[in-house]
Amino acid sequence: MQQLIFEILALLAGFTFLSRGADALVDGGVALARRWGLEPTVIGLTVIAWGTSMPEIVVSGYAAWVGKAGASIGTVLGSNVANIGLVLGVTATILPAVLRGGAQLRDGIWLLASLGLLAGLTWDGTITRIDAGILLAAFLIYEVMLFVGPGSGSSAPDDTAEAVTPEVVKPFRAVLLGSVVIAVGARAVMYGGEGLALRLGIPPTVVGLTVFAIGTSLPELAAGIGSARRGHAGIGLGNVIGSNLFNTLAVMGVAGLVKPIALVPSEVQSCQIRDLPTTLGFSIALLVLPFALKGKGRAQAVLLLAGYVAYVSSLVLQGRI
Repeated sequence: MQQLIFEILALLAGFTFLSRGADALVDGGVALARRWGLEPTVIGLTVIAWGTSMPEIVVSGYAAWVGKAGASIGTVLGSNVANIGLVLGVTATILPAVLRGGAQLRDGIWLLASLGLLAGLTWDGTITRIDAGILLAAFLIYEVMLFVGPGSGSSAPDDTAEAVTPEVVKPFRAVLLGSVVIAVGARAVMYGGEGLALRLGIPPTVVGLTVFAIGTSLPELAAGIGSARRGHAGIGLGNVIGSNLFNTLAVMGVAGLVKPIALVPSEVQSCQIRDLPTTLGFSIALLVLPFALKGKGRAQAVLLLAGYVAYVSSLVLQGRI
């Protein structure tokens, strides 16, 4: 009974931390954008994306270190699918303007090119330290381009009349604190959710496909909901695109540097036949939907959410983690 109460409290505390941390992260990010003379979308593509993607870099780096290469790349690709299908779907349901403008061509090209680069480097089932260096170099080029190049990185409207951003005196501290609080909140929710799910008799495989799959994207989800509540559409879209680029290039690059990755044949097959094509499909949908359903942001959000539910359902039916 005592353990049950502790799990419930952890779940409640976790959601509270996620909410408060997201508000601090978004408010600090917008304040940084104003202070540095950047559009908020650029902050979403960089600072906020870095903060919400830190759990992936820790998980993937540790997985590579202990020799679980499949878990390393699976975490990245699974997180990318969840970011587009779940995070962006929920964010755009709250604030349809997130998807109405769509991603800028530059960011769309980089999003697809990063997946192409990862697919090419992993074609032989390995990521050497040279491969890892190539991924990190591509990530650094993109980040530098964001700060020195023209444009905001998205055509989505941002600071609308409804946007709410309290004055933040120390924005960088708010971003750091928000990132830490979100990470703590995500871990608490995963702990409480896993305990309650197992206590209710839900199979461990299903728990892994739900609690842990969604748990790795809770920071992005919290930041997305926070940006939507504040009315910052550009940050919501930039957070997802930036997080996916960070995952594909930086997270896999760091994991490969920590220890060269060698996939077993079954992992290569899963990566090339299922995981990479699925991630590519969701990425293409993100870029195409705003034009196919122009001005219908909520309809696009529903389609993304439906696609994610179908994806998770297929994994459950296959009995795969």
